[in-house]
Amino acid sequence: MSRTSWKVMMITPFRLSALLVLLYSTGLPVGIHEAAAGDDGTTEIIMHGDSDMVDEEYIEDPGLFSGINTYSRSLVRQMPVDRGWTYDSPVDKSIKSMFHSTTLKLEYLHWSLEGPDNILLSAPILGVPDPTQPTPVFDRSTGIARGDGVALNYIDRTMETNGMRAALAFPVENGSLDWNVWGIFKNESTRPTASIYATRSTTIPDDDLVVVTNFDVNGDLASNTNVYDTSYSVNLDTEMFGTGVNYILDPYLPGEGFRMQPLFGFRFVSLRETMNQVGVDSGGGIGTPRTTTIYSKVENRVFGPTIGARAEYKHSRFTIGAEPKFTFGFNRDTNQVRTDQLFEATDPTIVSVQKNNEFSPTFQVSVYAKLNVNEHIRCFVGYDYLFIGQISRAYDIIDYNEDRTSTNPATGTKVREQHSKFSADGITAGLEFIW
Repeated sequence: MSRTSWKVMMITPFRLSALLVLLYSTGLPVGIHEAAAGDDGTTEIIMHGDSDMVDEEYIEDPGLFSGINTYSRSLVRQMPVDRGWTYDSPVDKSIKSMFHSTTLKLEYLHWSLEGPDNILLSAPILGVPDPTQPTPVFDRSTGIARGDGVALNYIDRTMETNGMRAALAFPVENGSLDWNVWGIFKNESTRPTASIYATRSTTIPDDDLVVVTNFDVNGDLASNTNVYDTSYSVNLDTEMFGTGVNYILDPYLPGEGFRMQPLFGFRFVSLRETMNQVGVDSGGGIGTPRTTTIYSKVENRVFGPTIGARAEYKHSRFTIGAEPKFTFGFNRDTNQVRTDQLFEATDPTIVSVQKNNEFSPTFQVSVYAKLNVNEHIRCFVGYDYLFIGQISRAYDIIDYNEDRTSTNPATGTKVREQHSKFSADGITAGLEFIW
């Protein structure tokens, strides 16, 4: 081997290495990858090399493939980071904002309901100025004297009861939505009559005191009494519940100090009441014993649009406010009267029903004071007053009448249309949670 050939063999490996470095630095396709921005903000990675790629090769080196002499092209798109449902759309942002500053208010109610005030549970007695005072009474069927009798005068002006109310408020655009639901536990009122029978003396005829219910005859005033010489009881049950939703505008000047927020919405109030009168008559040794039942029931459903305002003085530690609201209410009431053994033991059960529609304006005002315990809890006390017009009451809807033109005179005692105002007021106390 000549000396020149040896030199060529020594130089050739160095030249080959230099050539490879030069080719690599000039960017010729030898299994490299390039990155470019996609049209939608994603990243496109362009791979050059063999298109026959297996998972293991990509994991080890996602930019190099086995063949460097081919020019096949692969495109891999890197997707954006998943930011959640709808990807921060306006709907997504609204939901996040709603749950970011939601408040839940739970409160205890101690209310006094307006009850019967000097309600005579009878028709007036012909010739008797005051039927609640002892007066001689006679058996309706035989006309025989049954001693002295009194009609019952029902008085229970303030029926105190308890209840609960919950309100959920969450922000919306330019204001907040406030949804509330509340209920008053059933109030049971009883007019005691034991004292009437306690003064009764069977040894003195003029002192035979009994309870009576008088009835008109064909709509005309009469002396037509049912006598209960054994027992008489009356029970009145009243319950209320309601719900409503209000849209309350944000204050014009947020922050501390006085602020006024108009509101409007819709509300529903239900007032249900039943009264049950049960009188037992022995017949006085002449007539047939009977147990007379007069049952009345009302269901008032008041609903309508509401307008009002929320006025508050806000401080970093406390809040004092008032919230008056007026509802253009409509009362859809269903009233019922049921009697059993009304005049005779053979009288059947008779039911009469009446439905009415009345304009029933409703007004409510709430006054309250809140104390900030911390950034998430407030405690408060307040006072509520509620007025509802044109309400049916169970003690007002009974028409005490005997229809002697009918084959069954007991059909004359039926439901009648009678409406009156109603009010309730009382204190409230509770907690408000903010998150």
